[in-house]
Amino acid sequence: MKQLEALKAEGRIEEARQHGLLQIAEHPKHAELHYEVAGLHDLLGREQQAIPLYQKAIALGLSEDSLRGAWLGLGSSYRTTGHYTEALAAFEQGLARFPHAHEFKVFGAMARYNLGQHKEGMETLLAVLAETITDPAIVPYRRAIALYAEDLDRHW
Repeated sequence: MKQLEALKAEGRIEEARQHGLLQIAEHPKHAELHYEVAGLHDLLGREQQAIPLYQKAIALGLSEDSLRGAWLGLGSSYRTTGHYTEALAAFEQGLARFPHAHEFKVFGAMARYNLGQHKEGMETLLAVLAETITDPAIVPYRRAIALYAEDLDRHW
């Protein structure tokens, strides 16, 4: 892992990826290694190849931080390869495991958009915005945004 991290830090991503694949062949049950190599594939635009690496990393068992990143990476890779239903499922699984992780809601909203669930996606984004906003120009509207997040089609 140290050499992989050093190559990555030097910006030698393809070399790090190749080294990581060799390391996986030697250590096929190393969850963190699978996760790191999956991320390298993502960096290189090889999301389709990252998917099984993320899946294996999750199945092998990761630390909490890595697990959170792996669920997000898996869902994102599914989404960018056009597997929107699988992407949403991954984001929902990540959110179930990490209920306060807003990134799953935001990325899930993108998948919902791709699935034609525009209203649900927008409501999710508004809910995250209302909960996390700190911009002084928007803070006074937090309550209204949260109300709209409940149902964008509601009329008064």
